[in-house]
Amino acid sequence: MHSHTDGTDLLPRDGFIFGEDSSGPLGASPIVRWRTRSDDLLVSASHHGYGYKSVNEDRVALAEVDGEHGSDTVLFVVDGMGGRDRGDLAAQILSEELVRVVRPPDADVEAEISHLVKDQIETVLWQLPSRDFVRKILTRWRSKWSSENGIDVPGRLIRTALEAVNAESLQDGELAPDQLRSIAEILRELAEMSSPDMTEVALRRTQRRIVTQHPGPGIPDACFVGALIHTEEDGRRTLDIRQIGDCRLFICSREGHIRFRTIGESVITEPNLGDPTLPLTDLMAYSLHRNLVRNSINAPKLALKQYRKQDLPLVLERGDRVFLYSDGVDDLFSPEELIEMASNMTPEAFVRDLLLHSERRMKYVSGLLRAQREQLPTHLKMKAYPQIHERLNRARVEEGCYVEAYRDGVTGRWTKPPKCDNTSICVMWVD
Repeated sequence: MHSHTDGTDLLPRDGFIFGEDSSGPLGASPIVRWRTRSDDLLVSASHHGYGYKSVNEDRVALAEVDGEHGSDTVLFVVDGMGGRDRGDLAAQILSEELVRVVRPPDADVEAEISHLVKDQIETVLWQLPSRDFVRKILTRWRSKWSSENGIDVPGRLIRTALEAVNAESLQDGELAPDQLRSIAEILRELAEMSSPDMTEVALRRTQRRIVTQHPGPGIPDACFVGALIHTEEDGRRTLDIRQIGDCRLFICSREGHIRFRTIGESVITEPNLGDPTLPLTDLMAYSLHRNLVRNSINAPKLALKQYRKQDLPLVLERGDRVFLYSDGVDDLFSPEELIEMASNMTPEAFVRDLLLHSERRMKYVSGLLRAQREQLPTHLKMKAYPQIHERLNRARVEEGCYVEAYRDGVTGRWTKPPKCDNTSICVMWVD
């Protein structure tokens, strides 16, 4: 293992996944530190948290590969979902596949890419108006492309599909004008088709592995956020995002200004928590339902979150910090709080401070919840959680923020209604 001049080991070429072993207290959780070959510093932690969860369903997955013009880095935070349905298994499998597909492709990954491209091509071809015409094209196309794997498999599949459409069109001399227009549109779609996103390859492989390794009952599920950092020909480094669900990512400048932040795919949109006049009804809806997501890796329609092309990819600048984290962090801290905590601190000290604050806040709300349950009869114990949050939110309406008095006499002021959950974070300091 090679080290940087500051003694920090370089990120392994075969990637790094952690979070499965999270024994010990949250505040003392191990902090993982790596350097990239572009001299960026990566600092991460992952733990099952404090309270009702004893298994960590979160993972952090990191990898660095040789790109065409320099090193490319990928960072992922994966949040397993489902509790008894083995969200930890889904998070582990997805992390393994996300790291696997960004490395030089193996035969299995190449076969998956070929399968996806074939599906895309067939979907396009079936848009033609005549089913008989489509079947002729499919027969001609399937007889032309080779089943051998290789880095140009997508290109060969697309090219032979174009050739099949053109050849069948020339052979059928009695096509109506509307059919010719349809063929022209299909040819355009095929010509613009590209190789599938490698994240999608990882997601499809994950879905199949989950079914194989967990036959039921229940389906392990997960969501994630990832930063794909690419070195361009001119030396600039750009960051793109892959996301499904409510894990968060934001990028801030050296001066602490947020340059970009993701939008969580939750059923309940996060209100403006900085608004001191926010009504209790909005606070309660957000507190109780914020972790219900509209999208996950097992959603009926697999779809990555889309952002505006003018916003992404984003060109990184020296001094930028990239924060990725699961809802266990997002439930406790706003981006502004994280930026303030990270200012004037070493990266490792910041992550340690975050873990200690997380433990304190989770212990506080867990204690409130436990005390409330002890006061309720057995058939009403499930109502303890909403009752605690109503108490916290009523106090927040009166104070303008969440104010908590700890046993050691310290007073805490929070932006977000607290919750106990798994917690994972990865921060990259851009050199």
